[in-house]
Order: sequence, then C-alpha cells, then structure tokens
Amino acid sequence: MKRDFRFLEHTADIMFEAYGKSYPQALENAALALFSVIGKAKPKKRAVLSLSAHSLEELTVQALSELLAYMDIHQVVFAKMKVLDFDPSRNWLEMEAWGEKVRPRDHVKAVTYHELMVKNEDGKWTIRILLDV
Repeated sequence: MKRDFRFLEHTADIMFEAYGKSYPQALENAALALFSVIGKAKPKKRAVLSLSAHSLEELTVQALSELLAYMDIHQVVFAKMKVLDFDPSRNWLEMEAWGEKVRPRDHVKAVTYHELMVKNEDGKWTIRILLDV
C-alpha cells in the first residue's frame, strides 16, 4: 500500500494529513502516519478491533485512539492497519492491525479532536489529525 500522508507544521504537537480514494484508505494512511511517529515494527501479531461512533469524525478519532490504546496496553508497536469492513450508514468499522512487541521510539499521549478534518472532495478523502505528544 502506498503511504499517502504528510506532516504539517505545528508549534507543540504533531499534525498530519492522510489521503485516500475512499474513507477506509484515508484512515489506513492516517494509521500509518500515527505508527511512523511511534516507531518501527514488523507485522508479526494480528489484532482485530471493531467500533462505532456518532459521526465519521468521531469514528476517525476513535479508530486511531483504539489503536493507540491497544499498543499501550499490550506493549505492541503496529506496522500496518487494514479496514476489513466499513458501514458508513452506521459509522461502524472493523479493522485489523499488525505489529510486534518492541519498545516505542516516541510516545503519543492522545489523538485529539483539535483541528480535526474529515472531508471528501471530488472523490479524494482527506483526514487531518493532531496528535498530543
């Protein structure tokens, strides 16, 4: 999968935009951006997570937050994430992430709603996220 994200200037925290031809693809790229901040890992162990939210914006923050929480609880650094199923009418998704037990390079405290953006413009999805580090 092509890594389609870029980091943006921010004074104190880490901000990035991730792109895709679909919401799931943009979310997968947002997860790759998050993982690239935390550290490098090999895709050895699989975790499957499912969640729902009230809006697409909330689903985005919740999905990345669930990945971050799983990494903290299980002392895993993820290398990749794939959306297995997505239902936009219910703002629900199931995703799998692959990683290994390694020490993280950097610590991310939280995925925030501050400056959050999820938009679809002419078939190109953009997700903007601010990470609290």
